[in-house]
Amino acid sequence: MKNRKRDKRDKIAIYARRCGLNRLLSHLPKRSLLLVLNYHRIGDPTDTPFDPGVFSATGEEFDQHIRLLKRHTRCVTLDDVIALVEHRAVAREPWSLVTFDDGYRDNYEHAFPILRSQGVQGVFFLPTSFINSSRLPWWDAIAYMVKNCRKAKLALSYPYPMEFSCENDSLRDVIRQILSIYSTPGVDGDLYMKGLKQACGITPPDKDGERCFLTWAEVAQMAAAGMALGAHSHRHEIMSKLTPEEQYREALQCKHSIEQHAGREVQAFAYPVGIRTSFSADTVLALKRAGYRAAFSFYGGVNMRSEMNPFDIRRCGVEGQIPSRFECQVLVTTVAARFWP
Repeated sequence: MKNRKRDKRDKIAIYARRCGLNRLLSHLPKRSLLLVLNYHRIGDPTDTPFDPGVFSATGEEFDQHIRLLKRHTRCVTLDDVIALVEHRAVAREPWSLVTFDDGYRDNYEHAFPILRSQGVQGVFFLPTSFINSSRLPWWDAIAYMVKNCRKAKLALSYPYPMEFSCENDSLRDVIRQILSIYSTPGVDGDLYMKGLKQACGITPPDKDGERCFLTWAEVAQMAAAGMALGAHSHRHEIMSKLTPEEQYREALQCKHSIEQHAGREVQAFAYPVGIRTSFSADTVLALKRAGYRAAFSFYGGVNMRSEMNPFDIRRCGVEGQIPSRFECQVLVTTVAARFWP
């Protein structure tokens, strides 16, 4: 990433490659497992007025990630994964699947051409109310307000009294903390956003701004070229905050909308936010009722045959890993069944 500081894990990965550890790992016996990687945006996080935390890689880094996955794993399709978790297929080597959440426009402009050129299927989980629109999602609205706040301290009273420093070097951490509170079960999102607007003295841009998300024409083009489509709810609501009936409607509306516009059956769902508290047994029942066969979480972890759950397929996030670190992560996973952070 542009201007990204290398941390200790980056330096360890660079050293591991230079001293031959990667070469050694590549020759060790490999585990039978499924590694699902999740991306959001492709581009430069320093060049956005919104949430920099949703940028997973630059285009160049993403291209290198795919090449490394092809070298060290078998890149599979969504149909392969569903067959695996339903025990209709067996992984006799490390499998990998590439997924994207949220349906950002740069998925089409940057990720799609790379995947197509390398013959790898990407799975794009879409929050359908954002497609063909200029809506600003809650996480980008929060980031915009915090980044444009001109106060030294940001004080909130809901859901409990808290105060944040708005110094430039800590803004990214502040955004993450505020996003985490919004996602907490029991927090009223509308009330929380109202308090944040008042505290920042900032109103996010209206829906007539620059388009951030895919169009249905772009979605259909990706599907026709072999990419897979999945559901990410209609409004990107945190499912566990909704009633069982609301969860069912979110899941069903999203599924029907994608099928209608793209002409592809939708079999898989990715839980918005994806942490353990963002979905529940009621969510799984709602998905099954709506006709889904699989669902993906997002709290990390590798999928082993003995513990695979079709409605909790684990995914690991990619957050700006330099290629050396990414390769080390993938190699460690193939040998130790653990995605080194």
